[in-house]
Amino acid sequence: MKRLASACVILLAGCQHLNYQAPEGDNTASVTFTGNNNPAQPVVCVPGKGFKPTEYALAKNPLGGEALSDLLESLKKSPEVTTTVNAEAATRIGVSYDQRQTDKSRDRCRVALQFDAVAGQHYQASFLYENDQCGLSLTDQDGNPVDAVLSDWQCP
Repeated sequence: MKRLASACVILLAGCQHLNYQAPEGDNTASVTFTGNNNPAQPVVCVPGKGFKPTEYALAKNPLGGEALSDLLESLKKSPEVTTTVNAEAATRIGVSYDQRQTDKSRDRCRVALQFDAVAGQHYQASFLYENDQCGLSLTDQDGNPVDAVLSDWQCP
């Protein structure tokens, strides 16, 4: 029984390193991801380790009811996901979308942006998926477009 308990602790500790570990401190900026009612996974580039998924994933907006909201919370899904990033040049964020359709086909896309994150700023990353096309736009805390460029799905 002790071996099983030890194995579970080790497994859980390892799973924590699969997700993005958001930095804290003065040299950070925050990013809130939203989508057009499509479930998707926000990611942040961790240099040398690749794109890492945020703790929460984007979910469809619940139709109502506290029980449904509680279920989404327990599944670590939310209509918007906020995280912090290091405030530095060439910050990369992205969204991965992968949904199975009823006819057993899959809709997939990945989109990433690179921008210069400024300490103390808050950014809004809006994911859009329509007609088999996906996009990601970035605005600052005042709603102004941020100078961001589409990036390869690579994290240096």
